[in-house]
Amino acid sequence: MSNSSFDSPDNDPAENDPAKTYRIGHKERDEAIEVLREAAGDGRITVEELDERMEKVQAAKVPVDLDEVLADLTLNLPSDRYRPGSQVSRRHVGNRAIAGWDSAQPLVIKAGWESENRRGRWQVPHSIRCEPSMSNIELNFLEAETTLPEIQVEIVAGLGNVTVVVPDDWGVNVDQLSKTWGTVKSVVGAIPEGSRPLVVVSGSVGMGTFRARFANFLDRRRMAK
Repeated sequence: MSNSSFDSPDNDPAENDPAKTYRIGHKERDEAIEVLREAAGDGRITVEELDERMEKVQAAKVPVDLDEVLADLTLNLPSDRYRPGSQVSRRHVGNRAIAGWDSAQPLVIKAGWESENRRGRWQVPHSIRCEPSMSNIELNFLEAETTLPEIQVEIVAGLGNVTVVVPDDWGVNVDQLSKTWGTVKSVVGAIPEGSRPLVVVSGSVGMGTFRARFANFLDRRRMAK
């Protein structure tokens, strides 16, 4: 009979696997739903499968529960980030340690259960990634601070909508933005005036809506306060 502590059930690697014991929350479920929305938008799963898998995501308690739902849709499984030594784990831990956004990386704006807005005076990065999985995102550049000639906006397919609001002399190019069941609407020209910024939008709206517009009455009223 071995006296090694490694024979104890308490030291069973499977039992101590954080991917099987760490309780997930809204953030992890939102990320899983985003993958499902994108897969449905790309036609990789049906609407019926989307509904079924979303129910499983809502019932998930630990990362491996999400693995079962996403295994055939992504190479980056939710459990990877909780298992030491994996490439995905190192990348996610590193990102958590960085406050705000890194100028070498895109600013990621996620709208899970609540809408997200960027309004007023804010510093605009060169690249923005919008992930409207359930709710809406507004990028309002009317009072934004930037000297960039071009701003890249990538949209990840979801159910939510993305609205871009720009000054009258800016441009918005949506040629690289695709749609599945959603819609793309823009009243803004693709050529800015002089050296003013151009917003280049790419990705897919999925089942949501993208809209590019100029200031409306509510925008002007808010800025006048």
